[in-house]
Amino acid sequence: MKKITMVFLCISTFLGCVQNKTEEKQTASSSSTENGGSHYEQLASLPFESGYPTEENSSKILADELYFQRATQVYLWALPAVNMYAMKEGLGKTFGEGYNVISVFEKRLKPNTVITTPNSDVIYALGFADLSKTGPLVLDVPPMLQGLLDDYWHRPLQGPKRPDGTHFLGDIGFPGPDKGKGGKYIVVPEGYKGKVPNGYFVYTSKTNGVFIFQRGFFKSVDNLEPGIKGVEGIKVYPLEGEAKPMDFQHASDIDSYALFSHDASYFEMLDRFIQSDKVDDVDPYMHGMLAAIGIKKGKKFSPSAHEKELLDKAAETAWRMAKNISANFDEEKDGIWWKDRKWVAHAHTKIDDFMHTLLDEEFRDRETGHVDVNAKAHMYVNHYSISTGMMSSIVGLGAKYGNAYKDSDGNYLMGENTYKITFPPNPPAKLFWSLTLYDAATASGVDAEGQEYPSLNSMNDLVKNDDGSFTFWVGPKKPDGNVNWLKTVPGKGWFSLFRFYGPDQAFFDREYKVGDFEKVE
Repeated sequence: MKKITMVFLCISTFLGCVQNKTEEKQTASSSSTENGGSHYEQLASLPFESGYPTEENSSKILADELYFQRATQVYLWALPAVNMYAMKEGLGKTFGEGYNVISVFEKRLKPNTVITTPNSDVIYALGFADLSKTGPLVLDVPPMLQGLLDDYWHRPLQGPKRPDGTHFLGDIGFPGPDKGKGGKYIVVPEGYKGKVPNGYFVYTSKTNGVFIFQRGFFKSVDNLEPGIKGVEGIKVYPLEGEAKPMDFQHASDIDSYALFSHDASYFEMLDRFIQSDKVDDVDPYMHGMLAAIGIKKGKKFSPSAHEKELLDKAAETAWRMAKNISANFDEEKDGIWWKDRKWVAHAHTKIDDFMHTLLDEEFRDRETGHVDVNAKAHMYVNHYSISTGMMSSIVGLGAKYGNAYKDSDGNYLMGENTYKITFPPNPPAKLFWSLTLYDAATASGVDAEGQEYPSLNSMNDLVKNDDGSFTFWVGPKKPDGNVNWLKTVPGKGWFSLFRFYGPDQAFFDREYKVGDFEKVE
C-alpha cells in the first residue's frame, strides 16, 4: 500500500527483528556496558559539588533529560486522547466534519483505512461532535444497534442509573438502556443545568468533544444491507436550533489515514486538542507535566529546534515502550485469558473468574482506583473505544476480545511464517465470532495483496473439521486444498484478535478455550 511510508517499513522491521526474548535481554545487557557505563550510570554520576552541578554541561544534560522524560511520559499518558483526536482529524479531512457527518464503512473495513484494530466483520459508523458548537445533542437511535459514546479522553459518557445504583457507561443500543429497541438519547456537557425532555436517556460528557461510534450487524457477508440500514437509521441534531440533514459518507473504498504519529507532531496534535476543548480537571499532576513541556490551554506551543528534537526522540521512545508492553502483555499478572495460552485480555481479569474484570472502564484498579498504566498503554496504542459492554461480563451482551502477539512457542508472530490455529466446536457467541490479523506497527488490518479483508468470521462459508472445530491457516501462501486461510506479508510482524459478540456462558465458565498459533513448516 503506497501510503505506508518508509518510516513504517522501518518500524515493521524493528518490531520483527527480534524473535527470541533471551536474545533481546542479551542485546540490552551488552549495550548497557559500552562507552563507559550505561546512560543511567552516566546520569547518576554527573559532577556535583556542595549540592550544585559543577559544570554547565551537567546542568544542561539534566535539563534535557528531564524534558525528554516528561515528554515520554506525556506521550504514554495522552495516548487515549491523541488516538481519539487522530481519528477525528484524519476522518474529518477525508469525509468532512460536523455532528451530522458519519463515516460509514458500508462494504466493511478494509486495510486501506489506517486506524487501530478496526473490526472488519460489522458495519462501522464513526462520528464526532462538539458540544461547544451544538449545545446539548440529541441522538435518535434506531433498533438493533450496538454503539457507544466516549469523550475525547476516551472515557465513556455517564448515562442513566441502573436498578443496582450503577450507571450505564458509554453503551447505547443492545447493551445500553434502550436494550436494542431504539430510543432517544441526549448528550449534555458536565454541569449542565438546563431542562431535559421527558423520555430521553441522558448521557454526560466531560469534554466538549463527543465520539459517536456505532456497529451495524448482518447475518450474511453477501448481504450487508441490514447493517448499513441500522447505522444509517440514527439521527443526530442539537436540542435547540435548526438540524442539519444527516450526511452518511460511504468510506470503505476511500483511502483514509486516522493514526497518531510517533514523532514531534504527536505533541502538536495533542496541543490542538488541548486548545480546542475545555480544561480537564482530572489528573492535575499530568496536566502540569503537559505545561512543563510547553502545552497549556491559551498558550502557544512553540518548542525550540532543540526541544523539538527531544520531542521527536521522546515520541519514538514512548511509542516503542507502549508497543513493547503490548507485545509482551502475556507476561503481565492477570493479563492472559488462559494459563496455558498466549491470548491476552484488554483489561486484567482473574483467570479463575472471567465474570469480573479487575479494571474499570477507565483502566483503574477496582479496589484502589489507581490507573493500571500498562493496561491503558496496551489498550490505546493498539485499540480504541471503551464502554461497559466491552468490560463487563453479561452473558449474551457486549463482546469479548483476545489479542495474540506470540505463537505457542512464545515467539512473535511474523509474516514470513505459516501458522495454524484451531477454534473448538461451538464458539461461544450469540451474534458472531471472528479472527482478524493486524499489522504489528500500525495496528491496522494486515494489507496483503489480493486479500480484501484481514479477517474471517462465522458468517463466512468456513471449512469445518469432522469434530465441528475450525482450523485456520495463517501465512504468506495458501496451503493446498479447501482451507480457512488468512494471508500475511513476509517481513512484517502481525498480531491477532478473536472477537465473540454476545458471548455465551461457555466462555465465562472457561469451558471454551481458543487454541494458540502453532508454527508449521
